[in-house]
Amino acid sequence: MNMLVQPAPLPEEMDRGYLGRIMRINRYSSPKDMVEAIAAHLGEEGRTRREVTTHELLGRMAGMNSEQFAQRHTTLPLRRGITSYFPSLVHGGEERRSLLYNSASLRKGQVAFFCKECVEADIRFHGTSYWRRDLQTPGQIWCPKHLTPLYFVASADPFIASPSMAMEVADQIPEEWVKPAIGNAYVERFLELAAALYDRAAPLDVALIAPLLRDAGSEQSFKANASSKQGTLISDRMKELFPEQWLSTVFHELVVKAPGAYLHQVDGTLYLRKSASSVIAYILVLSVLFESADQAINALVDACNGKVVPARRPRSAKHSVPEMDELLGYYAAAKGAHAEVARLLELPVHVVRKTLCDLGLPSLPECDATSEIGAVAALRAYYLDKRSYISCLKISGMTEARFDTLMRQCGPNLAMALVRMTPKTRIRPRARQAKGLLPHQRLATAAAPSVNQLRETLLQN
Repeated sequence: MNMLVQPAPLPEEMDRGYLGRIMRINRYSSPKDMVEAIAAHLGEEGRTRREVTTHELLGRMAGMNSEQFAQRHTTLPLRRGITSYFPSLVHGGEERRSLLYNSASLRKGQVAFFCKECVEADIRFHGTSYWRRDLQTPGQIWCPKHLTPLYFVASADPFIASPSMAMEVADQIPEEWVKPAIGNAYVERFLELAAALYDRAAPLDVALIAPLLRDAGSEQSFKANASSKQGTLISDRMKELFPEQWLSTVFHELVVKAPGAYLHQVDGTLYLRKSASSVIAYILVLSVLFESADQAINALVDACNGKVVPARRPRSAKHSVPEMDELLGYYAAAKGAHAEVARLLELPVHVVRKTLCDLGLPSLPECDATSEIGAVAALRAYYLDKRSYISCLKISGMTEARFDTLMRQCGPNLAMALVRMTPKTRIRPRARQAKGLLPHQRLATAAAPSVNQLRETLLQN
């Protein structure tokens, strides 16, 4: 057995940062080699990381089980705080090891944040500096203790090195981004909600809270579905309430969207029974709908516990369906899946299927909206791009008989649905940088400056 020094994790120390500290103490230079050495040290030599994940190994080094380590030293409780993907699974639960393998730890290439004053204080008190989890919360662009803009580093694996090692190369969030956010009631509510999700041992189920969000949104005159003609888009309201630069760091798509343009990832949170987007979108919505973080969390917990009965929309015994335009909105939001439309409308599938088929809206197979091949791509090419039947048949990848059957089910309304279903851009953002852009990312997108030019620009700001 390979004997290693097992340091105790520091308060709210990031898991990847804890791994880096174990490396430095035991004089390893490669994270991969370090993890293999930890496995051998714990008697798990020869087992793959899918069999015993890095998350579990680090938890055992810290003297904790998987759930405890996830709760105290990862951002998983926030990232899975509101979800439709195995919502009954507690954070760090070993029932689905694939989730631990894929999602327990932050992936490489993340941006790491720290406060220089906290680093100096940690060195004096702990003898070392470490990556604090609360400073990695999206939207926390300043130190809540010292009220100064955070510093950040972006590299392939920034948490492996200690924050003190990044003091000379880190960039700082511009002061003008931070000032409007400190003291803003909606930003404070957002951060309080994020902190509350960190404290929860299990996620909140999107399917159970969606009716609550729909009712709360309707009461405040926000559009509760994709095709409502009355009301305001909650995404538009967010642009008015949150400081623009701060909002750009958490959900950049909100900042660049045109007024009145429907943003599925945000506006869809008010009615979709499956996760419309990341947890960040839900926290933004909750910050607008509720007057305090406590009120929001209590309402969500009550909804999940069945203590709140959502207002049901009046429906006759004959299962009346919405008007065509509204139904078209649901069809587009469900990406053409009849069963999903039925679930959104809380109607029997056979009723919805007959209505949609009569309108020339067939049930479409699941697909990637950006895919250039498949049945949906072929229909998009035929109806929107005006491509020839032969070329669309090739795009579909289907036999001629099957493609003919699909085409015969389609009507003029499908073209309108495809327009709503087709993203305006084929580039889909990812993860935290998806929705949030930092100074170096904005500048890189605009002009791809050198590192020195970047630092000069930030200093000028």
